[in-house]
Amino acid sequence: MHVAKIVAFLLRHPLATLGFGALLAILAAFYSTRFSFDASAETLVVEGDANFAAYERITETFSGDDFLLITFAPHDGVLLSDANIEVFERLRVRIAATDGIASVFSLLDVPLLKSPPVPLTELAAGLKTLRSQGVDRELAIEELRGSPLFRELLISADGGSGAMRANMVPPPEIQGDANPVQARKRYLAARDKTIADIRDIQTEFSEFGRVHIGGVPMIAADMIAFVKSDLVIFGGVVVLLIMLVLYLAFRELRWVLLPAAMAGLAVLYTTGALGAMQTAATVISSNFVSLLVIMTISLTIHLIVRYRELAAMEGGPRGEALITETFVSKLAPCFYTALTTIAAFGSLTVSDIPPVEDFGWMMCLGVALAFLTAFTMFPALLMLLERDKPSATEKPPARLIKHLSRLAQHKAGLVCVVSLVVAIAAGIGISRLSLDNRFIDYFQDDTEIYQGMVYIDQHLGGTVPFEVVVSFPPWEQVVIEDDFFADETDEFPARYWFTRDKLDRLGALQKALEARTEVGKVLSVASLDELARDFTGGEPLSDLELIAVLSALPPDIKAELIDPYAAPAKGQMRLSGRVIESGPYFDREALVAEVTDYATRELGFASDEIIVSGMLVLFNDMLQELFASQRDTLAYVLLATLLMFLILLRSVKFALLGLIPNVLSAAAVVGFMGLAGISLDMMTTTIAAVSIGIGVDFAIHYLHRYRLELGAGHTAKEAVGICHANIGRALYLTGITIIIGFSVLMFSNFVPTIMFGLLVAVAMGLALIANLSLLPSLLVLTSREGGDKA
Repeated sequence: MHVAKIVAFLLRHPLATLGFGALLAILAAFYSTRFSFDASAETLVVEGDANFAAYERITETFSGDDFLLITFAPHDGVLLSDANIEVFERLRVRIAATDGIASVFSLLDVPLLKSPPVPLTELAAGLKTLRSQGVDRELAIEELRGSPLFRELLISADGGSGAMRANMVPPPEIQGDANPVQARKRYLAARDKTIADIRDIQTEFSEFGRVHIGGVPMIAADMIAFVKSDLVIFGGVVVLLIMLVLYLAFRELRWVLLPAAMAGLAVLYTTGALGAMQTAATVISSNFVSLLVIMTISLTIHLIVRYRELAAMEGGPRGEALITETFVSKLAPCFYTALTTIAAFGSLTVSDIPPVEDFGWMMCLGVALAFLTAFTMFPALLMLLERDKPSATEKPPARLIKHLSRLAQHKAGLVCVVSLVVAIAAGIGISRLSLDNRFIDYFQDDTEIYQGMVYIDQHLGGTVPFEVVVSFPPWEQVVIEDDFFADETDEFPARYWFTRDKLDRLGALQKALEARTEVGKVLSVASLDELARDFTGGEPLSDLELIAVLSALPPDIKAELIDPYAAPAKGQMRLSGRVIESGPYFDREALVAEVTDYATRELGFASDEIIVSGMLVLFNDMLQELFASQRDTLAYVLLATLLMFLILLRSVKFALLGLIPNVLSAAAVVGFMGLAGISLDMMTTTIAAVSIGIGVDFAIHYLHRYRLELGAGHTAKEAVGICHANIGRALYLTGITIIIGFSVLMFSNFVPTIMFGLLVAVAMGLALIANLSLLPSLLVLTSREGGDKA
């Protein structure tokens, strides 16, 4: 009674309702300008992760992953010709002058020791580079190609490509900022501008050779660029395709424009609210707009079908009574479908990964606003239209619906047997699921970022960085009388901390890393030690010789070759490596465990004296947490859904039966992934929650109508037939809408979006079929005497 009064009030004042909605839309439009995307590496880490805490300490001591690797391969293949060196220098200058770049170290800055040979005793007199006069370039190319320091770092093994490392300006300290969210947003915008400027430089210099760009900031920026593009392009395509489906289904323009308007309002209200709360979208939550559009239009389809069903009835309600009856009769099932969807997405809010948690809250908010929009704006707009015009005659149910109806009524046992076989296959597939993820697999092979990552993998030592930090007793400054190597301005007294024993243990660990097929370039102070052996006949430097070499290093070379890899005051040495993502798949956890085991068992380090970190480790932690959180919260999703069924249907039997087809459809898709060897990624880990959250809508609407038909005195089989002929049409149209909406995502350039769209579309197709075959079959089999009146 209260619901009818509220609806009646809204219908009596449609202009006031629409006016209020318009004011909210204007306010939302203002705040939606503050809605943004966050592509930082921090969005790929687990909240409270011990590895992330270690990574931050390492970054504070040494340096992080905020650098870009730019490669240049001249078209003529002669890297060190006068013309190509001049081009490479101009490229370096342009990169260094770009806003947001702190420093650049390139092939042209590399000290040359053999071109011609320079004795170690003359290092302090100055080192030559490729810019210097008198450099023998034939000797230089051979020296660089064989250098343990710079081979596959700044020059490819074949000598055809040169490279430079562009260190980006580190993020500002925003903890004390008056508005840290806006400060971070400004930093991310500035970083995106830096990357865009470097891309422009890449295009400009492509006439001279192939220029590729790599690095973690580039990967993160391209992921967001792709999902932003998908949001604009595919968001519009989804709406247009769904509008086409609606027109083909209803043949009336108002049933096309009204759902599209409701979806647009729901998205605007949601993005406005998120902008006001300064909640940014990430790669994981980037599809929330598509999800919201699809679910809002699906909700309105149920209202349209019910409206047309009532309008087609002889002697049925007309005018305001027709609209009132439509919305009152559909309020309960639509309300509970919204609640179950919110409950499913609510499971994401308990994740320890902030972007996943935010995605959950975004969808909960969006679904709630979509429901409110559909039950306020939609009826108000209907009141202003020509509501007494008879609706077109309803088309008979589609052949698929009729076939599934007959199957459920007459071959329910067969349907259950087939479903059992599917469940067994799904279980086998789920047991084979893996988390074998690589950044390179997230991009199509015709994209620039993919080609750049492959090129850097194959020629310049790998793409995704990792760090290994080992600890020794820290250096304590002591005064050494008559220090032969010191002068009045001794800038490196900590050179005495470097000893033969430390470098031997470090070198052994580096060789163990380099021996692994998945590991590319590895750098440490041991690399400099190995280079020095070229001047000692292959013999290791003594402690005295080591001190002499370190004393002779110019400050700029020390800043590039020593400071990023050693922190004597903290007693730490760092090995910086990169993995080859374009090679065979490898187990990240096994890599970390085996490196740690080798360091402790073979080299004598204590377990707390070695840390393996970096983006490689953090990304793996995120995937593991995603999988674990979805597994652990699945029970919550099922329990919350069961509770919604119980409240709406007031029947334990119906509640349990309503869960079965939707759990089966979600399990079937996840099982298919396991059987097909498709790994779970940052998006597809949410498929189970999304599939169940949306799929149970079918069951709620079907069971709600089924109970009404039982109450009208029909047998179970008769009720099934009536449900298929009426609510079955709404479910069919809703299912087709959802499937088409998600299928559009398969044309993305971002592979996780492609897989998410494909698999959710398949899951929704299976959920539609299961709710129109397995669910009614179970209802028939569990009814009294298989068909008596309930």
